[in-house]
Amino acid sequence: MQSKTPLIYIPGLFGSLGTEILPGMGSWHFGPSHYTGKRFVKQLLDYGYTMNTDLFIMFYDWRQKVDDLALYTLGPLIHKVKQASGVPKVNLICHGTGGLIARTYAQSDSYDYSINHMILIGTPNAGLIPAFSYLNNGSIPITCMSNPDFISLNLNLYLQVFSKSNRMHTPFLLNSFPSLAQFVPSGDYGDYLFYTYKNRTYSIPHQHMSLTNSFLDDLNAKAHLLKDRHIEVTLFGGIGENTTESLEVIPACNAEKYHDGKIISCHQGKQGDGCSLLRSVFAIEGQQYILNSDYGELLLQSANLLPSIL
Repeated sequence: MQSKTPLIYIPGLFGSLGTEILPGMGSWHFGPSHYTGKRFVKQLLDYGYTMNTDLFIMFYDWRQKVDDLALYTLGPLIHKVKQASGVPKVNLICHGTGGLIARTYAQSDSYDYSINHMILIGTPNAGLIPAFSYLNNGSIPITCMSNPDFISLNLNLYLQVFSKSNRMHTPFLLNSFPSLAQFVPSGDYGDYLFYTYKNRTYSIPHQHMSLTNSFLDDLNAKAHLLKDRHIEVTLFGGIGENTTESLEVIPACNAEKYHDGKIISCHQGKQGDGCSLLRSVFAIEGQQYILNSDYGELLLQSANLLPSIL
């Protein structure tokens, strides 16, 4: 790598863990993403970066709202790195939903033109279906339980550890995990709910749904600011893994429990990394790379290409 512009790595959902999230867990570490996180950082060190000199990790409480994390965690960290290194800009590498934090800061009114290059790896720029499943149903459909994706698996663990009720997961998640509602598919994702009536399948228009995502809709409507502010954007998307594309619902009597009908099954395809669909990753403009990889390995495979990108 020719440039030694300071690099900040922002892990994705469930990529940070410490006492702030779960008492007794000690200082910040990669938690459930330990295997991929440690290997990824080692690759960066092998490229000549030095930890806390020109390589920094932004651990954070992923339950907090994305806009709060952008303003009160990422913004101050960038300022600190710039002061310590004496350079005007930094590069960001973001895994999964970590990319939404970076985008939120870069597109905000508080942005100070401090980002040179933003690399988004498996970032669900148009949202994640598992987020909707848990907020609507309190779980993923039983048909997807045999091989849950990384995010669904850890949402299950989160509920087992923190939720005292087995039936009221949705209110609990909305109150204790406010960022999850900001990961629900946006309008750019397209229609993803359907129902069957008299052997015919009908889509439910996104605009008719109750559980939508104004945060991500607004963020994507202003995605042009990344280009306007001269931020180079690189997008890595994975394919080849079973990734939920749509959900089948049936009418539910309890509208408070099931906002948009009870989910009874999911439809999966191979155009994703197991968590994020390719069309969600590529919902914004940027240099695109497609790798045959799952969500975790996508981070490691993308690292192999970083010397030619940064």
